[in-house]
Amino acid sequence: MRSKLTFFLTALLIPAHPLSAMSQSDLIAPIFTLQVASYPDTMQAASFAAGLVAAGERPSLDTVEIEGRGEWTRVLVGLFDSSDAARRHGLTLVARGVIKEFLVRKAGSIQTLTRPRRVSVNGAQVAPQLGRLVLIGTTAGRPALRSDSESVTGKRSAMMPIDHRLETSRLPDPVREPLPVLSAAVFRMGPRIDTTVIPRPDPVTLAFRLVTGEARNTTGPAHRGGLWIGGDRDEALARLRWIVGAENGGLISVEPDGRVRFDMEMLARSAGPGETRVQDPLRALEYISHNEGLLLLVQIAQGRYRYLLHIGRQAPTYGKCVDIAGSINLDNNVDSRINPYRKNGKKLDLERPPQGFDSLIALNPVARWFNLSTSSWVQPGEIVFHELAEAYAKLEVGVDYLDQGARSGAHTLALEREQRLKLQRPGADIVVTSGSNRLLRTEEEIRLFTAEASAGASQR
Repeated sequence: MRSKLTFFLTALLIPAHPLSAMSQSDLIAPIFTLQVASYPDTMQAASFAAGLVAAGERPSLDTVEIEGRGEWTRVLVGLFDSSDAARRHGLTLVARGVIKEFLVRKAGSIQTLTRPRRVSVNGAQVAPQLGRLVLIGTTAGRPALRSDSESVTGKRSAMMPIDHRLETSRLPDPVREPLPVLSAAVFRMGPRIDTTVIPRPDPVTLAFRLVTGEARNTTGPAHRGGLWIGGDRDEALARLRWIVGAENGGLISVEPDGRVRFDMEMLARSAGPGETRVQDPLRALEYISHNEGLLLLVQIAQGRYRYLLHIGRQAPTYGKCVDIAGSINLDNNVDSRINPYRKNGKKLDLERPPQGFDSLIALNPVARWFNLSTSSWVQPGEIVFHELAEAYAKLEVGVDYLDQGARSGAHTLALEREQRLKLQRPGADIVVTSGSNRLLRTEEEIRLFTAEASAGASQR
C-alpha cells in the first residue's frame, strides 16, 4: 500500500513542473518566470494564487525582504526557457482576463523555482515541489492552501492551515530515490482541456481598454461615458468620418439616441488580426495609435465622460438654447481664463453643458475658418477635431484652456494633436488651426471674403 501511494503522488507531481527532472547542468541556462502580483501580506498573496490555481495555472509564492519596505510576497507563474516565451504566456493570461499585468523575471536567483530544496516537516525529510501550490485536505470545511517552497531569504513563503492527516513522510525524496518511469496511461488520468473554449475578451474591446485605461473605462456596472451627436446628425457624422480618415469612415455609426458606436468586426479586419488571438489586441492597439483621429474618437467615445457634439445654429446648454456664431466648447470646470471673477468659482448655467453631459461642443454648420498664416481654408472636420481634442484635454487631463506656467493648456495640446494628424496624412493637405484664423459666420460674409480674396489675387 505504501509503494502504491508513493507512485500515485509522484505521478501527480511530475506533470506540474517538468523541470523537476532536470539535471543540475540543465539549470545553468537562463530560466524565466512571470511575476503577476506582489503583496505585503502573505495571506493576500495566497488568496490571489488560489484564483490562479482555479484558472488552471501553477503559481508559486516567493517572500523577499525589500529594503525600507519590509517583506513582500511575490506571486510567480511558470518556468520558461526564454523571455519571449514568458512574455507570450503573460499576454495569453491578460487576454483571458486571468491577470491584468505581469513582469518577466529571471528565475535563476529564485531558488524555489530553479532547484529542489530539502526542508524538514515534523522531522521528515521531503523534497517540496518547485513552488507549486497544493490543495491539502480541508480545514474547517475549506480547502487549505500550502506553498511548498522557501524564499530567497530562507523563510517559508506562505503557510495556511494544513491537514496533518496527509503523511508527508511518504513523499519520495528525488535526491536519493530515482523517479519512476511512468506510462502514457498515467497522463490520461486528467481530461485534456480545450483552450479554445475558454472565454476571452474581444480583442478590439481589450485594445479600447488599453487606450482609455481599464480602471477608468467604466463607472459601475454600466458604461457611462461616450460621444453623442445632436442637431444635424448627417453633417456631424460626415465630420467625424473625416477625422478617422476615408478608409475608416465605415467604422463609426450613430444609434437612434445619437450615440456614436464603432464597428468592432470591421476594426479588427482593418487592423489585420494575427495568427493567434493573443496578438489581436496588440495589433488593434497599434492600428488605433497610428491614427490620431481614430485615437481621439476612441478616447472620447470609450472614455468615462459624456460628450455632446451638436451641429446647428443654436445649441442647448444647462440654462437654455443659445445662438452659435462660430463654435462653443463648454464643460462644468471653472477655467481661469474665462471665469476668473465668477462668484464662488461657479459657472453660469449658460456656460455649462446640458444636463446629463460633461462637455458640449457646438458648431454653426455655416461658419468657416480661414487660416491667415497659410492663406487657406480650414477643413470643417479639422475644426471638430480641434474642439474635441480641447474638450478631452480639459476633462481627462484636467488642464485650463491656456498654458499655466510650464504646463500646456488644452489649446496647445489640441494644436499638437493637429500636427500629428497632419504628419500621418501627408496626402490629405490638412490645414491646422495654429496662428491667426478669421471666422466667417454667415454665407454673406464668406461670399464677400472670397470675392475680396479673388480680386486681391488678380491684382498681384
